Amino acid sequence: MMFFKKKNKDPKSELKEMFANYELPSFPVAVMSVLSALRDPDVSVSEIAGKVENDPGLHVKILKTVNSAAFGLSRHVDNLHRAVALLGRSRLETIVLTQAVNRALPKADTPYFDMHKFWQSSAKKASLARHLAHHIHPTTQVESFTAGLLQDLALPILVTMKPKEYSAIFKRYNEDPSLDIAELEQEALGYDHSTVGAMIAEEWGLPQYLVNSINNHHAVSDAAPVYPAINLVTHVFGYRDDDSLEDLIAICTEDYGLSKELVESIVETALKDASDLAKMLK
Repeated sequence: MMFFKKKNKDPKSELKEMFANYELPSFPVAVMSVLSALRDPDVSVSEIAGKVENDPGLHVKILKTVNSAAFGLSRHVDNLHRAVALLGRSRLETIVLTQAVNRALPKADTPYFDMHKFWQSSAKKASLARHLAHHIHPTTQVESFTAGLLQDLALPILVTMKPKEYSAIFKRYNEDPSLDIAELEQEALGYDHSTVGAMIAEEWGLPQYLVNSINNHHAVSDAAPVYPAINLVTHVFGYRDDDSLEDLIAICTEDYGLSKELVESIVETALKDASDLAKMLK
């Protein structure tokens, strides 16, 4: 197993060395074909649906996910072509990316890290980000949802690569609510999952907004290129179950003019949706 040495070396170079000794999971060919079609304005909705049908597992997952409460459609959809037409390209890309990442990530099995809990946390942040974005920055609802769901995608890979180190990190993180996961990673390894996640996102060819959001989701700078709703959710809701709403309510009321009652209602609805979404990601 390869370890990082504490020396003045470009962290990205060390990360590349680490990945040279690890086979990074890849997206299925059919999924990459769908993503490519979604980003090509000359490809019709019907053609996109046909590409989705080439991957039966993705087909089924899209219908299940699109009918979950997290996506907020007003009626049940049982036809893939209709689902694609109703969703539009950006929302369909969110589902395809979500399912592709879910399938690509290893099923990490390490003390103090629970993969089911990981997806519950990711679903919670995604759902909250979408509902908050609806009120504070409506044009970024889709991007906020996707960024919230995928910002921690490196964690299962890192836990698989370095189980001993991450068992120790998560043990400390779970025991002390004042600790920040990224700071613990930096202390123990000299890098954190946001840096690794951005590299993985680039390697997978994910959209640049996702690369930027993943890379900066633990940054404290106001200049960090993340969406407002993601910034809110990231710094309040994490992997633990004991997250407090006080900071979220305070920021939403003071900085965005939302009432306490509205924020509490948003959170209640979002958490119900997140539970439904998490079941889709098992």
